Amino acid sequence: MNGVNLHIYPSTFKHESRMLKETKSVADADLFDQVYIAAIWEDGLEQHERLDEKRQVWRVRLRIDSQQSGLVLKVMRYMEWQARIFLRFRASCVRCVNCHSLPVLPIGLLFKMFSKSILVYDTHEIETETAGAVGIRRSLSKLVERLLIHFVDAVITVNESIAQWYRNEYGLKNVTTVRNIPYQQDGGAVSGVSILKSKFGIDDDEILFIYQGAFGHGRGIGILLDVFAKVDRRKHIVFMGFGEWESIIKEYERTYPNIHLQDAVRPQEVCRYTSGADVGIYPMENVCLNHFLSLPNKIFEYIMSGLPVIVSDFPEMGRVVDDARCGWKVAVDRDALLSLITAISWDDVLDKRSNAQRYRHTIGWHKEEEVLLQVYRSLNEGSKT
Repeated sequence: MNGVNLHIYPSTFKHESRMLKETKSVADADLFDQVYIAAIWEDGLEQHERLDEKRQVWRVRLRIDSQQSGLVLKVMRYMEWQARIFLRFRASCVRCVNCHSLPVLPIGLLFKMFSKSILVYDTHEIETETAGAVGIRRSLSKLVERLLIHFVDAVITVNESIAQWYRNEYGLKNVTTVRNIPYQQDGGAVSGVSILKSKFGIDDDEILFIYQGAFGHGRGIGILLDVFAKVDRRKHIVFMGFGEWESIIKEYERTYPNIHLQDAVRPQEVCRYTSGADVGIYPMENVCLNHFLSLPNKIFEYIMSGLPVIVSDFPEMGRVVDDARCGWKVAVDRDALLSLITAISWDDVLDKRSNAQRYRHTIGWHKEEEVLLQVYRSLNEGSKT
């Protein structure tokens, strides 16, 4: 394909590892002349950031004051953001638009109508079944998605359970699964140096669990804090990331010597930090259908770092653990997690770790990339007929 591939996502674009991988794959395959990522500007970030010769990020700096709150102003800022994106790229040859969330699907449809662009709904979750989709917001989201999704040329999702949900819910056939799996490490090697144990003064013979990602609602943060406040002090946990629970984690860190907080690191640094832990943990709570069917990329980041994993006993996460025998499934409640963490020994860790290290050689973004590029090539062929 010639022209521009435009990716639209309402974020500041600081930690979006999936979009970085997708756009790099498209750029490396020379499918487009340029790849743009339209995001939201905030103080301290570059408005125009060039990632490489073909990829660049444009963070839209809004004229409407972002310091003022209120629903009306929020809606106006969002409308301004989308309008400026459309005006900026309407005159460009936008060959394909990837909408990475439901709220930007309308602007994607505008490009399809006015620029004859291929429209990809590149959803990272079940957009209408999230914890935040309640009441009027949920009703409006379901209405918008149901009205617009049949104008989409392809839907890309992050796991097969979510793909099947979209097929069943809307009677779709153009749904493809591209899992958010990291790149394999150079030569398959994982660092044996523990940055985290060194930083927090943890002995080599003590077991370090790691939670990485957003400190948000429904992620089991409160449960993990309570559990590690009670377990043997030779079992530590480090929270690596950012979010609304950060201040509470800091309070626990001051009180309990086995609870630690590490700031989020750049996507290319994640494996180097994570590989120094002993067990990765991601106790997603069943607060919505999207969580129940999720397959977080953090689980694969743990495995690619050579770690066994503890995951919620949910369909997609549980399938990975069952297939690879690389960890433990657990009900996400305090008693179950406390019992499991208490029972895990070094022998258990070493046994599961060996399975995780074997499994990580069988997966990787290079395999998901093949599926992604085939979607683009099929769309290109279809657009010529």
